[in-house]
Amino acid sequence: MQVIASHRTIAPSRAALASKPVRSLRRASGSVARRSADRVILSTRAMAEEGAADDDFESRLGALRGKRSKRSAEDVAAKTAVKDAEPVKKATPSGQRRKGVADFTTVGSVEEPAGANWGSETVVYEGPPARGEIIANVAMSWTIVWLPLTISAIGRGLWSGYRITDKRVSVLSTSPLRTERIDVPLKEITDVIAIGRGVGLWGDMVITLKNGEKVELRSMPDFKDIEKHIKSNMGTADPELAKL
Repeated sequence: MQVIASHRTIAPSRAALASKPVRSLRRASGSVARRSADRVILSTRAMAEEGAADDDFESRLGALRGKRSKRSAEDVAAKTAVKDAEPVKKATPSGQRRKGVADFTTVGSVEEPAGANWGSETVVYEGPPARGEIIANVAMSWTIVWLPLTISAIGRGLWSGYRITDKRVSVLSTSPLRTERIDVPLKEITDVIAIGRGVGLWGDMVITLKNGEKVELRSMPDFKDIEKHIKSNMGTADPELAKL
């Protein structure tokens, strides 16, 4: 007798099928919750660290500002001390102005200005520029480069003249282009510089007035003696009045 076994497949119940999605959902929810909790913890730590960093930055910034404020106070104190140590400048007389070259110039004539009263004067030098300048420049006039210098030297020799006394320095010009005379009191001169030319036989001289303007005397004979004379009788510089 042969026995035939039958195999029967038992289908899962509906309750078992329904429980599987619930378990998966619970597992997913738990995983999401854990991840959210981890994220919250990480965010909290990051915020705490950021807050600590901000506090540290603010403290450093405050310390830096304090140092700068301290330095600023020290700088102000130093500047105040230097300012207090500076000598007090003399008050400039109101309405007073130092005279310049224009105030000592007479245009249109080389005669003594009307109303000028210099009193008794001792003449140190009176005459034209050094004649040696003309001779030297004429000797070099064959070169084109030297020709303008020769013309200038001849013009000075013909139309210029100097008069140096114990009270003033006078420069006279009878040029066809401009006739004038300049009379500068020695007390209005604060500096004089002379440079030798022509192997030291004559020299160019520049005198500086109290207001800073300059007068040039070209090809002056005996320039060293005249320079010493002017220096021994000239005035003193006044920086405050020179600005007026």
